[in-house]
Amino acid sequence: MDWPRFPSLSRAKSGRCHLLELPPELRDLIYEYTLQSDSRSNQLVTFQLDHYQRDTLTQAVQPPLLRLNRQIRQETLPLFYSTQLFILHSERTKADDARRWLLCNAAHLRRLQHLEIWIRYTTPANRFTSSNGAVGIALHRHRNEGSSSGEWKVQDDGWRWITVVRRPANLEIDAAFLIREVRRLLREEWPGKLTAAGLYGILVDLREGYVKEKRGEG
Repeated sequence: MDWPRFPSLSRAKSGRCHLLELPPELRDLIYEYTLQSDSRSNQLVTFQLDHYQRDTLTQAVQPPLLRLNRQIRQETLPLFYSTQLFILHSERTKADDARRWLLCNAAHLRRLQHLEIWIRYTTPANRFTSSNGAVGIALHRHRNEGSSSGEWKVQDDGWRWITVVRRPANLEIDAAFLIREVRRLLREEWPGKLTAAGLYGILVDLREGYVKEKRGEG
């Protein structure tokens, strides 16, 4: 028996639509959907991940979309840095990783609009060493295109308990202190405050101030 043949199934259509042939407005929508389709992937950590962390955390590296070709990279680079939440850890080697990431991405820091600083929870009960839990303080800013003058701000409720470890009692007191301290550091006027070195300095000063507060030295 001879089966009917359908040319449309055996030959590729010549009128295939290429991404770069679409109007810029439509390309922007596609880029935005691609970069924001997975809410978990929009939270990018700037420190090295251990093997067991790779299922729950995403490394802050530029996605494959930005490596397709030069034009797509130019069009998507600003969107990538302005839409993602980049997480900076203030603890030891993770803070060193954050510093290296900030330096490597120094040219794009002006585009950032969402940051989160992680601080290990500390209590006098464990002799001021860090616990397995951490507090995240969220920073946001709005800026005009091409401008880096937008001010970083922290909402009164702009914090969260990071890990699955049981949340300590009275954690709100620690979070309130950390928010006040971040605001104080952001208000300080000194050259290069929001450069790579400046943001790393905020990490270090925030961690140091938190430990002193828990020791009663604040």
